[in-house]
Formats: sequence, C-alpha cells, structure tokens
Amino acid sequence: MKEQLLAYLQNQTAFFSTENVSDVFTAKDIAEKFSVKRNTISHYLNQLTEEGRLVKIATRPVYFFHKQAFEIQNYPLTKNVYDSLAAVAAEKPFFDQKEDFFSSVIGSKGSLAEVIEQIKMAAFYPNGGLPFLLTGESGTGKSFLVKMFHHYCVANELLDSDAPLITINCAQYANNQELLTSNLFGHVKGAFTGAEEDRGGAFEAANGGVLFLDEVHRLNAEGQEKLFTFLDQGVIYRMGDTGRSIPLDCRLVFATTEDLKQTFLTTFLRRIPIQATLPALEERTISERKQLILQAFFDEQKRIGLPLELSPQVIEILTTSHFSGNVGELKSTIKIITAKSYTASLKREVKKIAVTVYHLPEQLLQLTEEPNELAMMQPILIDGQTQIQQLTAESEPEQQKIIQTYEQILLNYVQAGQDFSAAASPISKVIERLFENLLFDHKQEQKQRTMIFVTEHVQRMMEQIEHSFQISFNGSMVYTISYYLWLRRNVEWLPDDQDKLLLTENLLKSVKKHYSTSDRYTENLIGLVQNALDIELTSMDRIIFTLYINDMGYSKESLLPRSIIVAHGYATASSIANVANRLLNESVFQSFDMPLEVTPKQIAERVTAYIQKNDVSNGLVVLFDMGSLKEVYQYIPELTVPIVMMNNVTTSVAIAVGECIQQKISFREIPERVSDYHQNEWEIILPKLKKEKVVITTCSTGLGTAVQISNLLEKSIPDQLKIRILPYEFNHLENSEQVKQTLTSYDIVGVVGTNRPRQELAPFISLEELISGAGTEKLLSWLKEELDEEMIAYVNNQLVRNFSLDRVIQSVTILDTEKVISQMELFVGELERMLQQRIANDRKLALFVHTSCLIERLIRNEAIEHYHASDTLLQCHEKQLNEIKKAFSVIEKVYSVGIPESEVCYIYDVLFGNTDSSMDEADF
Repeated sequence: MKEQLLAYLQNQTAFFSTENVSDVFTAKDIAEKFSVKRNTISHYLNQLTEEGRLVKIATRPVYFFHKQAFEIQNYPLTKNVYDSLAAVAAEKPFFDQKEDFFSSVIGSKGSLAEVIEQIKMAAFYPNGGLPFLLTGESGTGKSFLVKMFHHYCVANELLDSDAPLITINCAQYANNQELLTSNLFGHVKGAFTGAEEDRGGAFEAANGGVLFLDEVHRLNAEGQEKLFTFLDQGVIYRMGDTGRSIPLDCRLVFATTEDLKQTFLTTFLRRIPIQATLPALEERTISERKQLILQAFFDEQKRIGLPLELSPQVIEILTTSHFSGNVGELKSTIKIITAKSYTASLKREVKKIAVTVYHLPEQLLQLTEEPNELAMMQPILIDGQTQIQQLTAESEPEQQKIIQTYEQILLNYVQAGQDFSAAASPISKVIERLFENLLFDHKQEQKQRTMIFVTEHVQRMMEQIEHSFQISFNGSMVYTISYYLWLRRNVEWLPDDQDKLLLTENLLKSVKKHYSTSDRYTENLIGLVQNALDIELTSMDRIIFTLYINDMGYSKESLLPRSIIVAHGYATASSIANVANRLLNESVFQSFDMPLEVTPKQIAERVTAYIQKNDVSNGLVVLFDMGSLKEVYQYIPELTVPIVMMNNVTTSVAIAVGECIQQKISFREIPERVSDYHQNEWEIILPKLKKEKVVITTCSTGLGTAVQISNLLEKSIPDQLKIRILPYEFNHLENSEQVKQTLTSYDIVGVVGTNRPRQELAPFISLEELISGAGTEKLLSWLKEELDEEMIAYVNNQLVRNFSLDRVIQSVTILDTEKVISQMELFVGELERMLQQRIANDRKLALFVHTSCLIERLIRNEAIEHYHASDTLLQCHEKQLNEIKKAFSVIEKVYSVGIPESEVCYIYDVLFGNTDSSMDEADF
C-alpha cells in the first residue's frame, strides 16, 4: 500500500504548486482515491514522511507531496516537515550558484560591481590566479575587500579552508629596505649582522594562501624590483642565499592610495594585469551610503547590547556629510555618536537609546534640504532581533518592493518555462499588486515637492501621448506611474548575471510581440521620461509599463484622420494652426514651421518622423504653403496609410479642411470639397498593398499547443526572413468568413498543425511530418524565395533539432520526457504484439505525441468524458479496443492511472482513422 501511495504522489507532485495547492495532496482526498480509511492513509503518509520520502506541510488541511519528484522538478529541500507553504517556497534560490561572499558587500551590485568582477577574475584565473592592485583614497575599504577575496577563494575551493592570509604594511619599512627584504623573503644564517639562524619570511608564511602588501607605494624602486622574481617565476630566494630557489604557491595582492604612474615602475605595473580603483564615499550612491551608515550602527548595537532608535535626521545628515577619511571616518564618527548617546542614556536608565541630532559632532550639524519629507519618516529601531538584511531593506521599503517585483516577474517567467502565454497572467498580478500599493497606501507623498514635480511632468507626457495616438488612458495611471517613477529614481537594479539579462530581454521580446500597441505607447513614454526627469529606465521598466497600460486599458477617442500644416517662415504654420484650432474648438492641426531654404527632402523627413511617432492609421492630411507635392512625395517611404496632400494652405483652407474632418467626410471628398472654393493643388496617395507573409500554426483543442508549435518554428526560422509565425484557434480556421478575413490580411505561405483545416488556406504540414522529417522539404519550399543555400542548411538543421520527438513532447507536456518516451515504447511494442502488425512510422509518431498528452490528462483527472465516435467503435471494433486497453496497462501501472473507454476510442482513431485528423479535439 505504501508503494502505491508513493507512486501516486510521485505523479501528482508534477503539478504541485506552493501558490495554489490542490486538495489531491490531502489525506482526505487520497483516502477517497484508494477507498481506504483516512486514519490508515494518515498513518502511512506520516511513516513515509519520517523515512524522508514524502514532505509534510503542517497546515489545515495537512498536505503531503513526493520529496524526490519535487526536488527534481524544482529545488532541494532541507526538511521533511514545514509549517507553511511559504516556508517551502522560501527554500527556492532564484538561480543556483555557489556561495558568493561578495553578495553581502554593500555596493556589490552598484558602485563596487566592476571592482568585484575584476577581483573574481583574479581569483578564478587558472594556475593560481592573477595578482591585483587596489587603489583608492584612505578608508575606502581596500583591506576589507582583500579579506573578502580570501573568504571568496576558500568558499569556492580555490584555497584550502585553513589557507593563510598574511598582511604586510610596507609603510613600516619605508626607511629600512633591508629589514623589509628580510621580512618578505626570509634570510639565512649570517646574511646580516644579527642573523643567527635561518628564518622564513612572509612569502613562505603565505604559501597556499594570500599575501597582502598594503601601502605598497612605500616600496622604493629597488624594493619593487625584488618582487619581480616571484611575479615572473613563482619562486623566491632567501636573503643571503642566491643559489637555492624556493617555489611557492601564494596569491599576491597589493593596495595603495597613491597615483600609480607617478609612484610605481612601469615594469612593476606591467606585471600586475588587474588594477582596480575603489570609489570615495562621496562617489557612492545615496542608497549605498545609507546602507553603510545602518551597517555601522548595527555593529555598534551589537557591542553595547541595548536597542538603538535612530532619528531620520541623523541618517540624512550623515548621508549628505563629507568624510575625508571615507568609510573608515564614517564608522569612527558613528562610534563617537553611539558612545555619546549611550553615555547620555545612563543618567536616565532607559531601555533603548535614542540617537538624535544632539549627539552629532558640531561640524556635521546642518539643515536638511527636505524637512517636510523627513518629518514623515519613522525612527529606525535596531535591537537584538534585527537582521542586517532586514534593516537595509526596511530603510527604503518601497524601493525594495520594486526590486522584489522585478525578481518575482523573472521568477514567474522561469516557472512558466519561459512560455509567455503561461506567464502573462501571474506577472500581471504581480504588477497590479505593486501599483495598487503605490496608489492607495502612500497618498501623503503626493504633497511632497519632488513628487508634485514628477506628477506634473507625467501628466503632460500622458496628455501628449493621448493626443499623438488619439486615445484616452483609463484609471489613475498618472498618479501610479508618477509615484513609481518618484521611487524608481533611487532604485538601482540591473540584471547581475547573464542569465537574468537574457531572461529580461526574452521576456521583453514576448511582451512586445503580444502587446505591440501598448508597447508603442510605452516606448514614447520612456523616451519622454528619460529626457524630462533624468531617470534611466531599463527593459524591466518597459515590461512593467507595457503590461500595466495593457491591463488598465485605453480607449480610442475618435476614428478621424490626423492633420498637419507645414509652412515656410517663422511661426507661419503655427499661426494658421492656432487660429484654425480655436475656431474649430478642437485641436485638429499640428504645425511645422520650416526655414525658407528647406528642401523637399527635409520636409518629407519631418512628415515621415510625424507618421512614425503618431497613430495615423485612419489617414493623414498634410497642408503645405508652397512647393511641388510630387517633389515632397518622392522622398516619403512606402506608406501603409492613405495621405491627402494639399498645396497653398491659408487659414480659410485650414478651417475648411478641419470642418470636413470633424464631419467625417471621406478622404477622397475632402480635397474635392475644399477645391470648389479655393484654388488648391492636391493629391491622394494610397498605400501599396503588400501583405505580410505568415505561417499559421493550429491545434484542434485551442491555442495552447498552437503557441508551442509556433515557438518551435520561431526558433527554427531566422527573424531576418521576415516571415511571421501566427498561432490560430482551429475553430477560427474552420469558419469561412474568418478565413476570408485572414486571407485578406496576410499572405499565408503554409499551415502547420495537428489537423488539416477543412477550409483551404494554404499548403498543410502535420506535426508528425515535421517530427519524422517528411515535412522538412515541404516547409523549406514555402521559404525558398527568402533562402540562399547557406540559410537552407541552417533552417534544415534547426528544424531537425527543434522538432525531434523528445523536444516536441517536452514542449507540449510537463512530464519527464525521457520517462514518457520509455513507457511509450513499451506500450507501442505491446500493442504491436497484440495487434500482430507493425504500426506505420507516421502513426507511431502521432501516437507518441497524443499519448504523452493523454497521460498528463489522466494524471490531472481531466480525461475526455465522451468521444464523438465511441458508440460506433465500441460496437464494430470491440476486439481492437480491448487490445489497446490491455497494452495501455503498462502505462496505467507506472503512473497509477486508469484509461476510460472514450480515450481508448481516441487512440483507435489515431491508429486507424483518417490521416489528416489523426490528432483531434482532446489532444494537448
């Protein structure tokens, strides 16, 4: 019984989610499934948990899932029993990686990121790493980073756990080079007066570890040259013994506060390939400075043992003050502040120490720039329960929420297997929660001066976009976007590794593909924000804004053509447009004032730029003051919308054209009506119809598998071919009217799917033909006009790779592909033995794909209840159906499922039905 339970939960765990856990993992449901008493099932489940084979979540109700299956599909778990679902989710690392001691360094993803990257390069370089030299002002953290480098090498098994870190301060030997030489390299007996025995130096003490030479600029030229032998050959000679070399394996690190070129020999610097400069405290970001301040107070609280309550003014003054000794002086100052506040508290016998501006050194006291904003901030409490990670996060909680949103967006995308159709909904919910919080929980910040400044600019930007695209944004978007940007200016987040960077760009590509209209509005908004507000936005911001705008919605304000006036001279066009717009009581015209010497090509460029930045899908009317319309038109690129061009514009002409637009007069009638009263040259330019080439993918069960097939084709066909892959609902392709619309909109070169549509659209290739390779030549023939020989070979290789059987099954089901194929082979072998015939390869491939989806349906308890031909099949082919059911028993045992008659009939049709519909409604 225990093994049956284990097998059942192993299959079910493939669908386990900590965000939306199903009742199938409760003892009650499992007892009903096996028709066994609940207390008996609970006994077995608890036994399996104690054995480490199941995981128990002690909530109400209690849940159980298969530990190994979960770990294979998700991430390792450290326990067998958890108090909550959140505790299980908390075990998940964002990306698996070795412990990185540098991640705890303040600024590791900001101002110190490049320095740390160089240090890591030095650590991992083959054959003992590379020597490196740290430069920077006193107190910037050079010695601290060397200690972290040593820890990092040990953590990554580049050094043994007991590897030494030996530090020599060269300043101590600045006037005694002989003593320095002895301390560095050691000496033999008699090497100098007082050398009574052989003695090793710092190099030998650091063997197998790290030798750190601080204040290395205090070495004179001769002292620098003495290091050359080790840097070049990895050996040293003790002082007084030039005949016996000592090979050593130690990593060499240097630090200095001085200018390299003025202090060091060129030949010395040439031997140190990595030279990194640490920024001064003032050069570090405000966020990092605050974190350094909080870290220092955190360390002092641990020393005195009493809670510290920090005034916001203290944090602000320390953040904006100048410390010539950098981080070192900052820490010393905070030690003095803490000591002063601690001494004052002794007189009052308080339980917590208040750190206020009255405890600051006099030279630091100054007025803050934003007293109103500081007054709204709460004091920061540090006590024995405070964690430093929690402390630095709470110092700017809203900024931290934004960063967490970024991380959660990528995590949802990863969990969905980078399938945007599956990830879109959870990602949108994450963004919705963030903006709801910004809108409703922080209204008091709307009165702050900087927030008002941002809001006024965003208001104008949104109005400009609304006017350009003739739309109206819904909801309170101005305020939520404004508050997001107000916080975003202090958020520093860039993908810290190549995986996250690639994920972000792939996600943005999918967002742009699915929501191209919303993305166009976002692209305009981001350009305006970066110009007006000096906020550098990233691909992640574009993803968030596009999805938010799409979810909030927008409405088209009108279906009227756009219109512009182009005239020579100062304010000529703008004067005409201003008068016309006022008399029309609507902003109908936009104006372009052009210099007198402007060329037709330059005018065309301005018109083209307007078309690209505005929604002119309903047409464009362009009014010129003079010049040949044909001369201008020849420089305008191929159009996708109609344009009316009219000459000899005046205020009365503009008003007449504006009235026609407001009255929704047709494009062709506008110039005809206006010319009845005015002498105008005019021309209508209609777009040349060039339909986009597409390949359609489809599946009878809906869009899900059609999208998966589309993804595989997109990976196989390069973007440069400019052939779009469009997934379509199968029912859409069965409707004659919708087929007509599709044919009108696109140049369809072919259809790939699980079923051939009854409406003839274009040549068809079945999915099993692509898997077998029989359809490859046909698909290449669709693309032949776009392909040269080299590209044909490339596409062919990509098709072979992406449409292998295991790759297709992996795309359409979440089950273990290798296991599914293995079980399918047993099933097909048993079926051929019972039927006493070989199954054709194309049917066998169709069977593999169909049955892999069937297994998942059965595990999910989502089997089809009725098959359209089941009654006839049961009467006429009972023997074959029974043989199929018997053969399928090998899969039933492994996955603990049972196959209903409807699904058996379906398999029969896959084997013996019509070729073009071998995979039908219930698939996928």
